[in-house]
Amino acid sequence: MLKRHHGVWALLLGWGLGGLLACQAVSPSSGLLPTPSSPPATPMAGETTTAGPETAVTLPFAALPSATPSLTATPLPPTDTPEPTFTPSPTYPPGWRPSPTRWRYVTRTPTITPTPTPPPPAMRINRPGPYSKLVSPIQVEALISPGEDGYVYVDLIGEDGRYLVRQALDFRAYRDRRFYIAPEIPFEIATPAEVARLVIYTLDRFGRTIYLCSSEVVLQQLGRNVLEPVRVDVEPFLVRSPREGETVRGGVLVVRGVVRPLTGKPVLIELIAPDGQVVGSAEVTPGMPYGDLSHVPFEAYVPYTVSGPTEVRLTLRQESDTRIPGTVALNSWLITVAP
Repeated sequence: MLKRHHGVWALLLGWGLGGLLACQAVSPSSGLLPTPSSPPATPMAGETTTAGPETAVTLPFAALPSATPSLTATPLPPTDTPEPTFTPSPTYPPGWRPSPTRWRYVTRTPTITPTPTPPPPAMRINRPGPYSKLVSPIQVEALISPGEDGYVYVDLIGEDGRYLVRQALDFRAYRDRRFYIAPEIPFEIATPAEVARLVIYTLDRFGRTIYLCSSEVVLQQLGRNVLEPVRVDVEPFLVRSPREGETVRGGVLVVRGVVRPLTGKPVLIELIAPDGQVVGSAEVTPGMPYGDLSHVPFEAYVPYTVSGPTEVRLTLRQESDTRIPGTVALNSWLITVAP
């Protein structure tokens, strides 16, 4: 045990003497170290540095600093990244395009509902127009539909109400059709000129008038024809209620519709039974259209008297306000009235 301690002290004494000798060997007074004006480069561990032409000094590894600090990477814990969720896109048929979304906003401004355009007349005289100057024979052009008896009636009425011409055109082979006709109407007058009314109308199987249209003309013994344009291009009388074929009860019929007056006289509303008897009647004076209106609305209450369900012809007509008496326009519908 004593021998082991002697060995350790001997080793330490040897290291101390070696270090003292090394310090003396490289002291600044010896001239072996570089001058302060040029500092030496830092030697690497274990490198042999030449101090002079004859002396080589080996620096101990313990006196050298570590060359490069070692970096130890600490791994981060794994982060759970959610997998993306894919939503299948909708499939559309070829050529399909999405429609824009429409939004409805409530405003205080009332919405104007346009009135449906009235239809053209069911029957009309295209030639001659009102107050055309004509010589015999009159070339008439008209759109007609034969009545239930298959005939179309043409009358020419003079100033004093007499019939200058009465014709019944046979179209029984063309029932339930609409077509144009162009008959010639010869006439004779005793004066050089005279105002007359050309009337075209149809009848049902009971002799009641279904439809009537007319045109005022000027008849001449001599001269040439001077034609005027047609003025009536839309249906003058339209009934919204009751509908064709409807059955009404209670003794009072409420008629609603629109009218375009052709004269200054009231519009007559009549319920005509199959025997020709008028079982109910009323009249309205709706006034003339104004602005962009072609017709004016009306509402009438027609009292009637029947003993049982009766099919009647609801008739709207207007009388002449000139020297020639009679009806100038008429339209009708079939309905049933009951007590």
